[in-house]
Amino acid sequence: MSLWVSPPAEPPPLVAIAPVEADLPAGVQKELLGLMRSLEYLAQVGPVKPNTLPPRKPNNPPLIPPPAPKGEPLNVISDRQEYNLNTQTFTAIGNVRVRYAQGELRADRVSVNLITQDTQAQGNVFFQRGNQIVRGEQLDYNYAKQTGTLTQAAGVIDLATLTDPNPRRLPADTASGSIFIAAIAGEAQGGVRRIGFTAEKLILQEGNVWTAENLRVTNDPFSPPELELITSRATLTPISATQDQLDLEAPTLAFDRVFFLPVPINSVTFDQFQRPFSSLIAFDRQDRGGAYFQQSFDVVKNTDFNLRIAPQLLFQRVFERTGGLFDRDLLGLVLEAQGSLGDGQFISARGSLSSLDFSQIDKNLRFNLRYTRNVLDDHRLDVSYAYRDRLFSGSAGFEDVTNTAGATITSPNRTLGDSGINLNYQISAQIVNAIRADLQPSTVGTLGRLQSAVTLGRSFTLAQGEPLPAERDTGLRYSPQPIVPSLSAFVALSGVSSLYTNGTNQNVLSGTVGLSTVLGNFSRDFFDYTALSVSYTQSFIGGLSPFRFDRVSDQRILTAQLLQQIFGPLRFGIAQSWNVDTGNLFDATYSLQYDRRTYAVLIRYNPNQGIGELVLRISDFNWTQPPSEVTNVQGGIERQN
Repeated sequence: MSLWVSPPAEPPPLVAIAPVEADLPAGVQKELLGLMRSLEYLAQVGPVKPNTLPPRKPNNPPLIPPPAPKGEPLNVISDRQEYNLNTQTFTAIGNVRVRYAQGELRADRVSVNLITQDTQAQGNVFFQRGNQIVRGEQLDYNYAKQTGTLTQAAGVIDLATLTDPNPRRLPADTASGSIFIAAIAGEAQGGVRRIGFTAEKLILQEGNVWTAENLRVTNDPFSPPELELITSRATLTPISATQDQLDLEAPTLAFDRVFFLPVPINSVTFDQFQRPFSSLIAFDRQDRGGAYFQQSFDVVKNTDFNLRIAPQLLFQRVFERTGGLFDRDLLGLVLEAQGSLGDGQFISARGSLSSLDFSQIDKNLRFNLRYTRNVLDDHRLDVSYAYRDRLFSGSAGFEDVTNTAGATITSPNRTLGDSGINLNYQISAQIVNAIRADLQPSTVGTLGRLQSAVTLGRSFTLAQGEPLPAERDTGLRYSPQPIVPSLSAFVALSGVSSLYTNGTNQNVLSGTVGLSTVLGNFSRDFFDYTALSVSYTQSFIGGLSPFRFDRVSDQRILTAQLLQQIFGPLRFGIAQSWNVDTGNLFDATYSLQYDRRTYAVLIRYNPNQGIGELVLRISDFNWTQPPSEVTNVQGGIERQN
């Protein structure tokens, strides 16, 4: 039905339209379009951040919502619509639905004043764009000023699909106890995806800045939530087209609304960089003398560059040193930098000091620098330099490689037709300065090394059970996604060829067979989860490396891994590797973890490598696990952890 107003001599102040999908005056359409576009920005917590956008400089002016694309229809449906010609106010009343592109606004009443450019939505306000949802009691917004408020706000944000408005169905979407249409995506950890929030008031400011009062954020789809981030005030500011900054006042993590843990973070940056959690308790026997505490701080947070400094307190040395609190050996330091050069190019650097005694810097400093980009469409090129890289070579133990510089091209995982066989490969060229075992006595020497490696592998599902329903007391009781019981076998064949500039070579052909099983659903209190894996690797070696660190010392390896529920969310893990020829247990990791649907607390220790850590893992946040202090060498090639 078209809106048509005749021009009588004394125009009536009000024109009523009933029930209704109307063509609106241009001014009304403009105001509603502005409101819908701004709501999209609110729902996605800041501007869309596609990787294809050109980088912006920090001193660029704040972003504003782009104009609505031409040709996109805007429809208003309601029980009744009114247009006051005197006040130039449009009002839609009763079951109001405003639809534009992939977004929809619902309310009991929506009004637009074309003179003041004020828009108001009242009663059961609901906005949805794909998976982005915002609710509230009343929304007041001024399109000209691009400011407004939303009271009693609540919402769902899926940061994985901000540029994709099509909804996805996840495990808990249909759960009967779900408080919002969202769930924790059961995908690999890392990267913010879906979260829900409530706030007494959301204040929309110019430049797409918003401030929330009494904000509560959770990644739990059920109520009451297991985990919440609570703050009295939070402000989110778009720094650029690819970066947002969330500033928090005295944030606290609430566990089951019983235990409250202050968080030493007052600012979180959402961008293309991955960051470890700011606080870390870890163990490093070789470099740091045992247990230590690390606290990280962002020094520079630009659009394309991030610099972090992480002082360390090596508190186990306190009991072993006599130099007092001012002993330089009680302090360590880590510096990390990440930068984006555009076109998918990244550069990163990490320097670590295990003591602030600079007279011993040659023994305390470790450093690496890496440049990464895509080549050949889907391959990755890494150009790197490392000083005193710390390598662990199985039964041969540790070695510090003094200098390594080179380039590596790595393929993606490929599936060969319909065979189910996965293929990946890499080739590298390096200059290596390390201890040479072919010289007597063994001394540090420099050689060039050309390496190639290829791996073929396939897994076979022998049996598979059914997951429990995605409910809070069944399939999602202790796990972010329902556990699927299964039994599978796997086989792998890998070859590594190493050529050295002194004319020597080392060639390794390895085959691996194994079985893995998952028993139980991790839902009941006792022994309802067992993950077991056993594998055997046989290697055939031709030639011998002139270096000590990449010589293959374990030709026949038996590896077993177990993760077992003990009681409730408590699980114990063990992974061990033996040299079958000598019976030597050369590598082992033990873990104790407390797993919940939304978070996990993990204690892990490797006595062979002398490293361990206490990790708080929060599902779906871009806090990654800290990088390993040790690089493992397997089959004569370094495997990045």
